[in-house]
Amino acid sequence: MSQQDLELREKFLFTLEWLLAVTERYTGHVQFGLIHIDFVNPRVLGDAFGAQEASKKLDEVLHCLSKSFRKTDLVMRDGVDFWILVPYTAADGRLAEKVKDIIEIASQSGLHLVERDISIFSLPFNKRELEQNCSATEFLAHLKKNHIALANHVISLPPGSTFSTMAKARA
Repeated sequence: MSQQDLELREKFLFTLEWLLAVTERYTGHVQFGLIHIDFVNPRVLGDAFGAQEASKKLDEVLHCLSKSFRKTDLVMRDGVDFWILVPYTAADGRLAEKVKDIIEIASQSGLHLVERDISIFSLPFNKRELEQNCSATEFLAHLKKNHIALANHVISLPPGSTFSTMAKARA
């Protein structure tokens, strides 16, 4: 990961921790969306492209995602996980439209070879099962582990699928 990617990560985590602290103090006054994209099996990417090329392709996706969202939205890559923080947005149709863009961006980079799980969260939500002052990384790990129960929307794309193939399958 480049220095710029590390700075994006640091900025993302700092902002998320701040938002978590604010929502703890002022419940219901701050609303934001969080999108998690999980390239489920990184080994498939490594086998298909080689580790270095797979990492480059994931970096390309990070930069494409950063460009496709608003300047106020933050994008972070953590290994094969991508997190997108979308302030003042509920997990509604507009965020679902962004998910379509995400799927297409990943497909253009050749990363449709691997299964992808995309989870959309609307925050804040009751996080009693977490300790009060958890860090942003602990919070993200909790969301990733419990995404089925906590996400407003979960989309699982099998290997080889894109949004357009998913749309055709539903028609």
